[in-house]
Amino acid sequence: MRKSVALVAFILFQSTGAFAGGSLKDAPAPIPPPADGWSGFSVGAGIGGVSIDQNASAAAKRTDIFCLYWWGCSYPKDDYLSGGMNDDAWKVFGTVQVGYDRLLGDRILIGAFADYDFYPNGDESSSGSTKHGSLSGELNRAGVWTVGGRLGVLVRPDLLVYGLGGFSRMNQNGEVTAEFDNFKLPTSVTLKAGDLDGWTVGGGIETKLDRIDKRLSLKVEYRYSQFDGESGSGSDKSEAYKWWVLHCANEKARFDIDDATVQSVRAVLVWKLQADATPIEPLK
Repeated sequence: MRKSVALVAFILFQSTGAFAGGSLKDAPAPIPPPADGWSGFSVGAGIGGVSIDQNASAAAKRTDIFCLYWWGCSYPKDDYLSGGMNDDAWKVFGTVQVGYDRLLGDRILIGAFADYDFYPNGDESSSGSTKHGSLSGELNRAGVWTVGGRLGVLVRPDLLVYGLGGFSRMNQNGEVTAEFDNFKLPTSVTLKAGDLDGWTVGGGIETKLDRIDKRLSLKVEYRYSQFDGESGSGSDKSEAYKWWVLHCANEKARFDIDDATVQSVRAVLVWKLQADATPIEPLK
């Protein structure tokens, strides 16, 4: 029994003897793994082409009612106005982004991003008129911002293939105005529409540009986005007396913006803020 206790005491003494004449500062600290070139925060900017397939339509109706004191009321024929807008042409846009990525193991990468696409030529307009009225409309698109995530795999140490998805919002303002001037009694209705919410999916490739700078990479993406539409209606009413006649004018208008389908292709130059970070030196 005494021999066993002595053996245990000897082992404990040997395991702690290395620190008997020193401190924790002198003990070697674990060396963290070197930077992988993909993990960390990033910023980027790029350019691309976008196709927005979206229809908008407007319609207005006016009814004039004349009431004679001894004849009652009569209803002349209604006046109608209609117009529409359609946009499906490809346009050039710019984009900026921020993001964060983390490499899991040797090949799998997960990340989060937020970006904004600027549409410099995203406006559409239309107009229509009759003998006594006019209808004009505008659809102004400033751009789209998206918040989402991506999941990718390294097919080479310098080449990433990934898919992405997220929530998107199109910054859009729509307005349509219907004006009538039948029988010298003018009426007008103006309707407005705002931003549209939707979703985005897509994919791309990203390659490191080590020959230029260890922090730089270039990615090329395709995205498909879908946005919900919006509708609105309004009315206006005017009355006028002339001698023994009461003239009433009722106008109603409606503005419908259909669902929008957006397809885009972009090239983005990415600056990895931590891609060339050096490992922390151990304490001495």
